[in-house]
Amino acid sequence: MARPAPFSAAAAQAIPAAMPARPFSSLLLACLLAACAQEPVLDRQAVLDEVLANYRANLAGMRPLSAPPADGQATAAGAATMPALNGLPAQAAQLLGQPPATVRRLLGEPRLRRREGDAEIWLYQSPSCHLDVMFYGEPGGPAGSRAAPAGLRVTYATARAAGAERRTEAACLQELATQARRS
Repeated sequence: MARPAPFSAAAAQAIPAAMPARPFSSLLLACLLAACAQEPVLDRQAVLDEVLANYRANLAGMRPLSAPPADGQATAAGAATMPALNGLPAQAAQLLGQPPATVRRLLGEPRLRRREGDAEIWLYQSPSCHLDVMFYGEPGGPAGSRAAPAGLRVTYATARAAGAERRTEAACLQELATQARRS
């Protein structure tokens, strides 16, 4: 019976040197694969177009309009009025002209409420979006009193993403309304 040939000195040295290469090659392969994975490409022009469209919608809503008529009341001939909201708006600008009761019905109580003179500012927050709403009305009480302004209506409203994630105003308003229903 023939005996197997003993390992040569060169073969004996090559085996231990090759052993650490296996874990190293696996680690190298994993790093290369991770480096090849790319995040989705952000279309900056599309983002800018979306921001500009939301900004224009807010500006369009800022033109002087009278508040929605109360039930049974007629409006002056030729006067532009904001429509009364029956459902959740798709844009923050659709809140313009609405009374606090309508905003509360749609979005619940604000996280923060602050009075500044005849104005009242409400802030709504969710994990990924914020909504600023400003109400303005006639003074409700004598000069220097702390009485709340009477006849408040939304004069400014803007929704924005809370972080780096892209959010449309419609998605932001929907998220706030959903959060209000859970509360």
